[in-house]
Amino acid sequence: MTDYLNKFAALLVQLNDTERDEVLEFYREYILDAQLDTYEDCVAELGTPKQLARKVLADYSIRFNENLQDSDSSKPQKSKAGVRAIWLVVLALLSTPITIPALIVIMAILFAVAAVVFALGVALVCGLFGLTILGFGMLTAGIGVFGQSIWVACFYIGTGLAIIGGELLILPLVVWFISLIIQGVSKVVQRLYHRFVKRNRAERGGRHHEKNH
Repeated sequence: MTDYLNKFAALLVQLNDTERDEVLEFYREYILDAQLDTYEDCVAELGTPKQLARKVLADYSIRFNENLQDSDSSKPQKSKAGVRAIWLVVLALLSTPITIPALIVIMAILFAVAAVVFALGVALVCGLFGLTILGFGMLTAGIGVFGQSIWVACFYIGTGLAIIGGELLILPLVVWFISLIIQGVSKVVQRLYHRFVKRNRAERGGRHHEKNH
């Protein structure tokens, strides 16, 4: 039992001291109550230390992300929490013993989501890069013809500045859009997590849930 808890504790480094102590105390009490005397008994009941730790980290990350979305935190903070939740939930999903058909479904959904996000990201980056090149190109052209025609130069320079200024104006919208994508992906993987990751008897007992609310 001690060996199991020690390995489990070593994998909870992403939690703060209070959270880690609460989790360890809960599972220590459960293991004692359930009379899980050996390492093998603990694995049979709770899964390996890595599997259990990934589930715990995913649960904490999901709750933290949900609480953060309801707060007045900045977009970057919310996006960072969303990305962290996605990563930890995916790890928990991949470490969970599930059937082959379920694994195929999970991988297909994750692949589809990743493909969509990648396509949107490439389109966004290419669009912004293209506009930036166009804007600076117009500025360069305007400076180049300044000695020949001041009106043409003003047109090019004005257009270039308008393009660059427009990019700066839509930058908050881009940040919002990226945050929206992250939260959308986060919700998808969380639904997969709740659908396919089964709770052990300790979690179904409700005590762990109650301690963290």
